[in-house]
Amino acid sequence: MKKLFIALLLGCSLTVNAQTTDPNIDRAEKMFTYVLNNQVDSLYEGMSDKVKGMVQKNQLDGVLAKAEQMAGKYQSHSAWEVQEMMGQKAYVSTVKFENAELGVLVVFDADGKMLGIQLVPVDAIKKA
Repeated sequence: MKKLFIALLLGCSLTVNAQTTDPNIDRAEKMFTYVLNNQVDSLYEGMSDKVKGMVQKNQLDGVLAKAEQMAGKYQSHSAWEVQEMMGQKAYVSTVKFENAELGVLVVFDADGKMLGIQLVPVDAIKKA
């Protein structure tokens, strides 16, 4: 039992260390905070130039308010996790609203610029 407990502690330690060394974990939190605070200019500035050419700032305005119309008031979100999706690292968190849970998914390019941020059904980010 003692060996199992030590192994579990080591596993948890490795997970935490892996997350703290990935700067995109902090970037994902920052980008989602911009969404929460409706900081459209900051969110837009964090985007890759490729994406900026396809998105207008006004499309980013009120994203949280629109989600709250469907799911109720925002309450909290979980710690960020890294998942591999279609060969790309995605940074995901579970978002709790009054009436539902959604997932938030953030993807970055190699330079740490955001390629996309999206609220998705929570099942899309849950591990099987």
